[in-house]
Amino acid sequence: MLSIIVMGIFGGLCGLGFLAVMALVAKNGNHQFDYVQFDSDQDVYALAQGWAGRNGYALKRSEGGLRVYQKGTGFLTAPMFLEIDRNDGRWSFKSYVRVNGLVVQGDVGLSGDGFLVKVPRSMAKKAQNELYAAAGLAPLK
Repeated sequence: MLSIIVMGIFGGLCGLGFLAVMALVAKNGNHQFDYVQFDSDQDVYALAQGWAGRNGYALKRSEGGLRVYQKGTGFLTAPMFLEIDRNDGRWSFKSYVRVNGLVVQGDVGLSGDGFLVKVPRSMAKKAQNELYAAAGLAPLK
């Protein structure tokens, strides 16, 4: 019985260590977010609000022209983010997934390859490409 408890604690500590390493790799990575700037005559905020409701994203922060949408809390999957900004008449989308290693946090862009948070990146990319299409933009690859 004692060996089962010890192995359970060991497994849990190994899992937390692996999560911390993934967050550190993400923090120091080359591709921390996807960023697209574009011009549009549409009300992108209204497009985003409808999109967010259909895809489970919630508005987490609104400051001036910046709107930050988030899906997930990081309990079962890494939280997914989309930042929409309007600056000097141009719109921008910033997309990423956050890896929380308890002590260290790191962000990973949705496009590209690699093993880091592959499932949440794929889920976020699929949902966010729907908004990209509605705004007349090329999808994330």
